[in-house]
Amino acid sequence: MTIPTGTRLGRYEIRAKIGAGGMGEVYLAQDTKLDRKVALKVLPADLAANHDRMRRFVQEAKAASALNHPNIITIYEIDETESGHFIATEFIEGETLREWEQKPSGLSESLDIAVQIASALAAAGAAGIIHRDIKPENVMIRHDGIVKVLDFGLAKLTDPGPESIDPEAPTRANIKTDPGMIMGTAIYMSPEQARGLPVDARTDIFSLGVVLYEMVAGRLPFEGTNRNEIMASVLSDKEPQPLTRYSSEAPTELGRIVLKALRKNRDERYQTIKDMLLDLQSLKQELAFERKLQESAPPTLGSVTETVKPAEATAETSALGWRRSPSRHTLVTGAALLVLTFSVALTYLLVSRRNAANARRPEIKSLAVLPLKSLDAGENYLGLGIADAVIRRISQTGELTVRPTSAVRRYLNEETDALTAARQLNTDAVLEGSVQRAEDRLRVSVNLLRTSDGLSLWTDNFDMRMTDIFTIQDTVAQQVASRLRLQLDPSQQARLIKRYTSNPVAYEFYVKGVYSFDQSTVDSNKSQTETAIDYFKKAIESDSNFALAHAQLAQAYAAKGIFIAPTEPVWIQLAKDEINRAQTLDPQLAETHLVRALLLWSGYEGYQNEAAVRELLLAQQLNPNVGHADLGGLYNHIGLDELGAREMQRALEIDPTSEFAKSMTIFQYQMLGKYDEWLAAYRKLYPNGPISAWYLLGKGRLEEAQKRLEERSAKEPDDIELPRQKALLFALKGDFHSAEAMIPSILNRHPPKDLNYHHAAYDIACIYALEGKSDEAVKWLREAADKGFPCYPLFERDAYLNRIRPASEFIQFMSEMKAQNEKYRREFGGGAMP
Repeated sequence: MTIPTGTRLGRYEIRAKIGAGGMGEVYLAQDTKLDRKVALKVLPADLAANHDRMRRFVQEAKAASALNHPNIITIYEIDETESGHFIATEFIEGETLREWEQKPSGLSESLDIAVQIASALAAAGAAGIIHRDIKPENVMIRHDGIVKVLDFGLAKLTDPGPESIDPEAPTRANIKTDPGMIMGTAIYMSPEQARGLPVDARTDIFSLGVVLYEMVAGRLPFEGTNRNEIMASVLSDKEPQPLTRYSSEAPTELGRIVLKALRKNRDERYQTIKDMLLDLQSLKQELAFERKLQESAPPTLGSVTETVKPAEATAETSALGWRRSPSRHTLVTGAALLVLTFSVALTYLLVSRRNAANARRPEIKSLAVLPLKSLDAGENYLGLGIADAVIRRISQTGELTVRPTSAVRRYLNEETDALTAARQLNTDAVLEGSVQRAEDRLRVSVNLLRTSDGLSLWTDNFDMRMTDIFTIQDTVAQQVASRLRLQLDPSQQARLIKRYTSNPVAYEFYVKGVYSFDQSTVDSNKSQTETAIDYFKKAIESDSNFALAHAQLAQAYAAKGIFIAPTEPVWIQLAKDEINRAQTLDPQLAETHLVRALLLWSGYEGYQNEAAVRELLLAQQLNPNVGHADLGGLYNHIGLDELGAREMQRALEIDPTSEFAKSMTIFQYQMLGKYDEWLAAYRKLYPNGPISAWYLLGKGRLEEAQKRLEERSAKEPDDIELPRQKALLFALKGDFHSAEAMIPSILNRHPPKDLNYHHAAYDIACIYALEGKSDEAVKWLREAADKGFPCYPLFERDAYLNRIRPASEFIQFMSEMKAQNEKYRREFGGGAMP
């Protein structure tokens, strides 16, 4: 029986019945807690007793809730009351595709709908889900043109295979249908589905082909007067009529796409929905381009011919076959044909030139996503948050070098135009935009530009509720990938559309946290770190399953424990707790591994070199654009300088503006005693920078080094490196008493849990080596090696250590370091030393 208006199902209040089907009745309801409209699909209590229906009902909820995509209906929850089991979903204001088909429409609209359906199916396929019931009744079109695919009630979760990596595998149900059971709607079924055979994603391709054929032709490709006749037509060898037979505006390419989707033998069909989607998108772009050409072409004088009288419109011929003088109509028609011919030739020429130009243009390999400019007063955390989300999604595909958020944050407040920024960042393309918020409404404009010529590759505007910000992020990321023609496999496509939360309140706190933490990094502002921690905690309070917020909170805790309050280990334990929560919720977060690597290579975890390297390598598997400078620094510390140089080069390729990558690139030469290489790299990265005292000390230019240190002491007396540099200067001058007197000051600046303690220990070893105290030197070398600096190549080559007598302890130490170095090389791909 219909549930009366006003009935409460949990927190939902029934407003009206809006539909019914084999899987239950659908009601419009009000979510009294979040004050929003929802759709409730209710399975009555008597039907819930039916095991098969209940299984399929739960299956629908599980299948659809696993998907986050702008073209797939959002599932809020599944629950049960005394009135029955129900699924709560977003309420879509619009019409079904069946209703839309009853109204006049053009080819471009049909193609746009097909592209959106295919995009939804591609996302489902990437998650291992087959819809199995694609038909016009299961497709809704919102008033703003956004398509939503509904009803995953017949969805079958596919077996991802033994070698697939599926982060959601532990949470997915193993749901099967009986062999030979026919599921779906007959007129849209694939042949294998109609036969009750096992199906895969290609069955959805067939069904989409039927839907697209019907939209364009106005009739089905396989017809019959009843269900049996339709199924017989689907199962027969007879192919459907060409699409162009029923639609004069359908281009040949569209006919090819549809017929390929409708192949009876699924091995002859598109093998993935992504392939079909790419063809549809390419066709859509070509048609849009041709339409623009036609609109810009000169008139064909057709309006003139329409004014010619019928008597003048007939060319007369004499009995002898001689043609009389051409009439006015003949002249006008000839002129029109001439202009038309010219227009066609011009169009062909323009298309040919465009194709040739595209062939000559270099491939777009790098992208900058600038923070969206706020049109409101106040901090623009939202513009940075949207940019950060798009950067994360695109960079995780690994198909494009994307400048990280740290590289583009400067443009948040700078008045720099997008193309200038792109050239400063040395990228092939740039995405710019603006954001404006008015209460619960959000207006976002974006523009994707090619740097070489300033051509706009894509522009769009979004005017939605704040709750739809995730749809904006999904659409922007997908459109950027599409316009830049990224070839993404299913796993990359899944990362592109992955959502980390569906709670807008949690997301708002999260982006405020990202903004605050970013500011703490830029300005070395400790209070901003506290603010970021508070925002991340509030985000988690709003959505306890927000794994990315847990990971970012771990990062903030770790930063405080290591850099701000190194004597308070409570922050490290808090960081570890958040890492574990994030890892449990989402094992596929690169951020989790980055934080874990930071902790592992600190005094709190005993400088676990190998474990830290492995964590960074795991992070790069999940996001190829992260952790390269950190990994390069680690490689250099353990003596794998070739691998370190490679990682540093990659870090600068990803972000040539990164001060961290620049400093680590230079530091690797200082650390390995390669002072000439240091100078060449320094001059390249800092053309006008002052020469470092470390370089002058290494080259033996002691008077210059002393002058530089005196200048530095006057300007920056609290510089933590000054005691180490002064002590080495004293030792190099032979004033060992003054050098040793500096050691307590060095250790005061660098306590054992300080990240640079091992460098302090090494410098102390060098002081004792220069003094000829071999035993003390070896003692501090061991301390440096044990605390994260087992750099055998440096120990072997450093001129400071040459004065160590070849005592047995030193020989033993060097033998151990060489064995350790060879172990690292074997494990991380460098090979054993010659």
